[in-house]
Amino acid sequence: MSSSSCVSGNSYRRRLNAERGTPKQCWCGEPCYSSTSGTATNPGRLYYCCGKGYNKRHLFKWADECLVEEVEDIKSLISGMNKDISEFRLNVDRLEKEIEVMNTASEGKGEECMS
Repeated sequence: MSSSSCVSGNSYRRRLNAERGTPKQCWCGEPCYSSTSGTATNPGRLYYCCGKGYNKRHLFKWADECLVEEVEDIKSLISGMNKDISEFRLNVDRLEKEIEVMNTASEGKGEECMS
């Protein structure tokens, strides 16, 4: 099975509307499966394709490209979470200072009531 004929046709389609990361199903709705290329240009390279075969109407995607996309997406999520964590730390510091001020203020008032 040669995959070179569908690579160029599908690379354009992938850029237009393909899901990022590992595909679950083809555009036609059929589930995808993974296989290993046996071509001279990509020997042993893993790919995903439609169960109906691969041509311009069905999905074909290299597995290594899927993984790169997933790593890129995870990096973006981690960056957002790191920003959130920094904001939470600032809020915790601010609240701790407010609590300290309130505790200091209430200590003085408690002593006034006792005397």
